[in-house]
Amino acid sequence: MTTTGTWELGSKAQDDLAALAQDEQDRILDKLDEIVDSPWRDPPDYGEPLQNSPHKKVRVGEFRLSVTFRRNEQRVIVARIKRPGGAYTADDD
Repeated sequence: MTTTGTWELGSKAQDDLAALAQDEQDRILDKLDEIVDSPWRDPPDYGEPLQNSPHKKVRVGEFRLSVTFRRNEQRVIVARIKRPGGAYTADDD
């Protein structure tokens, strides 16, 4: 398994997060910490394929995060944070 990694929010994801209530922000940030710190799963194991996009999807409660996993850098980059019904596009980076 991987050692502790890092995560970062892209500019669109920062805007998405800022628009949420504090408890929703906390839940998403806690999940990102869990993903990069888990001794049981590699970060990419949390992702699901995202159709027509180079990103993967990570579910956090009612939210869907569009992410890229950089294994060699042990980094997770969040491109977008959306509720269901908010479609991702291939240019969400």
